[in-house]
Amino acid sequence: MQKTQICIEKLEKSQFFSVFLDQILTSEASHHFSKITGSQHKLNMVIYGIGSIESFESPRLQLSLAILLKRKLDWIGEIEVSDPIISLAESKVLEELRCRVLSVKLRCREPDSVFHDTL
Repeated sequence: MQKTQICIEKLEKSQFFSVFLDQILTSEASHHFSKITGSQHKLNMVIYGIGSIESFESPRLQLSLAILLKRKLDWIGEIEVSDPIISLAESKVLEELRCRVLSVKLRCREPDSVFHDTL
């Protein structure tokens, strides 16, 4: 958890994040995002194959960016995270950060019957 919190704070203070957020908040970009969301007020963000947030900085940076965007943009709903290598400890950290860890069945997005029908 500490590594992730440090990463979030570092990214939030970075010039990259400041410029990136400014670009997203332009009226032109905001117009496009409102067209995408349509009648839905919020869109969920799904991060597939994030990797180990405990072992590597790249996954922590990806997660940090998603969390910061959710904090700054009111149209981002739930953050859902999926990777078969996510450990139990990482799942707990993700849940503490208010992210939803997708189960195996949700990752596939297919009912079990699809596999039985094709066998």
